[in-house]
Amino acid sequence: MSEHYDEHYINSVTALGDTHEVVVTQAIFTRNGIKLIDRGARINSAMREKLVRHKLIPAIDECLSVTDGVTNASLRDRAREILDNEPRFQFFRPSLPGTARLLNAFYAMPLNAPLAFKLTVARERRPEIFEHSVQMTLITLMLAIKSRLPERDLASVAAAGMFHDIGELHIDPALLRPGHPLDPDAMRHVYAHPMTAYLILQTYPAFHPEISTAVFEHHERLDGSGYPRGLKGEEIGRLGQILMLAEAVNALFEKSWHTHGAARLAVMLKMNRRKFDPELINHLVRLLNSGERAGPGGAGNVSSESVAAQLNQLAEVFRLWRHAHHTCPPGVAEEPLVTFVNQRLTDLERTLLETGFQPDELAAFTAGIENDSAALAEIQLMTSESRRQACDILKEVHRRWTALRDDSAGRAAVEYWVTRAQTLLQAD
Repeated sequence: MSEHYDEHYINSVTALGDTHEVVVTQAIFTRNGIKLIDRGARINSAMREKLVRHKLIPAIDECLSVTDGVTNASLRDRAREILDNEPRFQFFRPSLPGTARLLNAFYAMPLNAPLAFKLTVARERRPEIFEHSVQMTLITLMLAIKSRLPERDLASVAAAGMFHDIGELHIDPALLRPGHPLDPDAMRHVYAHPMTAYLILQTYPAFHPEISTAVFEHHERLDGSGYPRGLKGEEIGRLGQILMLAEAVNALFEKSWHTHGAARLAVMLKMNRRKFDPELINHLVRLLNSGERAGPGGAGNVSSESVAAQLNQLAEVFRLWRHAHHTCPPGVAEEPLVTFVNQRLTDLERTLLETGFQPDELAAFTAGIENDSAALAEIQLMTSESRRQACDILKEVHRRWTALRDDSAGRAAVEYWVTRAQTLLQAD
């Protein structure tokens, strides 16, 4: 079977040509200098096999145009529709003097023809990425304004928001579907998308280094727990710090708004003060607490028994690691993966203590509030966020297995914990 190059993006591009007029504006060559498709040709699915068999010169986005493509004006119009019609964006309104600055940033952001084409591919073939990006950009701009960034910087902020996930256009869509299991190889592909986006953006002077670097950093965290480089604190640029908080906020908007309103977001913010800019965290928490939407949703469906069971499982995850770590010989306890797991779980325990929960006695917090549905709902949200963070540690462990030799005692200690923790965290 011949090797295929960038087949997932080529699939989207050629499928776009089946519904829109996609025209070659300059001839497409192979890297060996062989002309594949001449200027003026129409692109559609019939050309897929020819395109995926070769590395293309120039990059395909440089060679194509499309009718009814994305423009600054169309981005501004879509952003306005979201602000006017999406209830989950309404709680931001009290902190803003108006929406003109947000919308003007979409109109002013740099947008060259190749990147406009890429956004059109996203809008038409991967709408979940496009819609996520517009909403993410709105939140990023709101946070940037609250951070008192100069007006001249808002166009760059908008561009960073719109292009932060363009690397996902080059990943198999199946890997990004909710609930799709990811083995270590698939996880590497997903974790590479910030780098892919960076490499695309760095080829254009208007986007490099400020915008491209922020995009590269949008999954980093101030405490070093993010990816792809594990940057910490001031190693992450100001725009990158804003972008990574906006990404986390928007992800919870998309997953939890209809069931929990802003309540889960408030809990997530309180439990992640070390990961994001404290000033912005405090601003968002105050904003959430100022309105009725901060109250937990679905409180009537929470039972004290189910919350206590989940808390006991979480406490057992901590106990299992302490046992595994304490039985490690001194040299083994200092191995990279062992150190990573210990630091991440220690940070999570510290966060629980700071929010008033003793990790060894979590289930005790449901005693006496069996009939207080609001209190139970808040504890359940805290539990859900804690379990999510523990699951993130498990995912990162799988990605880092190569840091330890197969026969390493450190790997054995981590595997002991991983096997048991996965069972506990997957339990209903």
